[in-house]
Amino acid sequence: MAADQPRQERMAATFMSLASVFIAGMEYIDRPEPGEFVEAEPDWYVTFNLVLHGAILAMLLLALIRLPKMTADRPGLRLPFTAMILVGIAAAAYVVGVDLGMV
Repeated sequence: MAADQPRQERMAATFMSLASVFIAGMEYIDRPEPGEFVEAEPDWYVTFNLVLHGAILAMLLLALIRLPKMTADRPGLRLPFTAMILVGIAAAAYVVGVDLGMV
């Protein structure tokens, strides 16, 4: 492992949170208008997206669990990282809900 593992975990959590917010924003922009005809996507594509977005959600939940260890050397970062990870989790949950057809 690297010498500065908490820093790498903080960077990974930041990237995953920003990526999930970006993906959720793109999903929200790309939603169809009411009454618009939508062509069905292939099953493999839907499954791939569901697995990918579910993995991002799982990794963000893991980052939330590991947050005390990630911020042990910098306790001032605990609140901003908690908020950032929670926003990322909400965005990833929205995308998984869209993938499952629940939203």
